[in-house]
Amino acid sequence: MKRRLCSLILLPFLLLYAFPVSAAEKEERKWQDETMYYLMVDRFNNGDNQNNQEVNNNDPLAYQGGDFTGVTGRMDHIKDMGFTTVILSPIFQNEKGGYHGYWTTDFYKTNKQFGTMKELKKLVNEAHERDLKVLIDLPVTRVSTTHPWTKDDKKADWFTNKREVAPEKWLGEMATLNLENQAVTKELIQVANYWSEQTKIDGYYLSDAIYAPVSFWANFSEGLNKDLYLLGESNEQDMNVNKLAEYQKAGLDGMMNGSMMSPLREQFKNVNESSSETPKLLKEVEVSWKDPQLSAHYLDTNKTTRFTRDIVQENMFPGTRWMLALTYLYTIPGTPVVYYGSEIALDGGEGVENHGLMNFRIDKELIDYMKKIGDLRQQLPALTRGSYEPLYEKNGMVVFKREYQDETLIVAINNTDETQKVTIPAKELASDKELRGLLNDNLSRAENGNFTVILDREQSEVFALTEKSGINISFIAALAAVYIIFMVFIYLVWRRGRAAR
Repeated sequence: MKRRLCSLILLPFLLLYAFPVSAAEKEERKWQDETMYYLMVDRFNNGDNQNNQEVNNNDPLAYQGGDFTGVTGRMDHIKDMGFTTVILSPIFQNEKGGYHGYWTTDFYKTNKQFGTMKELKKLVNEAHERDLKVLIDLPVTRVSTTHPWTKDDKKADWFTNKREVAPEKWLGEMATLNLENQAVTKELIQVANYWSEQTKIDGYYLSDAIYAPVSFWANFSEGLNKDLYLLGESNEQDMNVNKLAEYQKAGLDGMMNGSMMSPLREQFKNVNESSSETPKLLKEVEVSWKDPQLSAHYLDTNKTTRFTRDIVQENMFPGTRWMLALTYLYTIPGTPVVYYGSEIALDGGEGVENHGLMNFRIDKELIDYMKKIGDLRQQLPALTRGSYEPLYEKNGMVVFKREYQDETLIVAINNTDETQKVTIPAKELASDKELRGLLNDNLSRAENGNFTVILDREQSEVFALTEKSGINISFIAALAAVYIIFMVFIYLVWRRGRAAR
């Protein structure tokens, strides 16, 4: 009887806490909700020694052993950091020494150093089981000078130049495809459809997209499954955002916004740096792009120097710099793309210096922080779908507002060497509510018609505009009512049992 009585007393708690007080219905996931992680297969993780025939760990220009099995084995690492999409460097058969994947010799075979088609399919399946999407880097503008197409006289017009130094000098001479040739376009469409059908990937990261005619992308996208996501690469830092918008209008879903990379790096490589250029660029994208939220923002890629190199040259601590920069990257409008090794602040120059080996035995402070802001990005629709309004900007201290439906967020990033205080007029928000910090538990309430945001040096906060915290009378009343009802019920059960005896 005592055990039964105890269970009855506990039941109200179980019923009360089995459901949230309120919960918004989850909207259908869109590509702008993604947080992407680009990795170089050869440099990420060696999971199978059977395919190490060309591996030479003493030569940075040689294969280092990373493979499909190694990526599959570290899928939880990617998921745990809060990423939702994995981008694989090119996986196709390459000229000897092509660890990076850009010296393609056969678009219809996997690079044997990375593994088999079966192992690639397993990688994709394992990702999908974890609710991770997968893109493959598909280089369509150039192939190896040893590709069989270059030896075929019938395909002479498939090239504009069979031996040309690549824009990335470290790639050396390559054969440049004639993408105005309809036969070439048809072949590349066939290649893309082949891999999507075989592996069930979710889309493509299209290397050097800006070096292909806009008309090519219109034809290419038209020939593919409409469910495939197409993300075009652009590392051109001086390309106008209006020009980039043309590629999106032609059929590419998203574009890597190269014009944002340099200002982002300048803004966060050190404290007290100018932070005025990036808000202007964000506003330009908002006006000119078909879908501004699919502007992909990044701090570095496999074709640039690493952002950590800028930090080291400034004699700053990389971990703190990365935390501030990633907070900004994750909370401004657009889709963040993070290059492998960023979670350990990997350093590197151009080319092979950039392609260092991933190290999984590291301090987890930065990884834990990435997970925290990654989780916020997934939980708060205003960060992926909301409007953007700059509120304050001065020499590294930035405050902006994101709003979506009934959700209002204030993002504050103090990239200065002093504690900063910023006031926000209550009429911009709501004087009867409070700003509650989601990263560091900061709190601000309106006083004298203003909210005051105070942040220590090199700190960030994401504030949610919420009802004022305190004693919840309604909750207590409801809890009391439930107790009274159950106590009456217990009394009646006791009386019935006694009468039966």
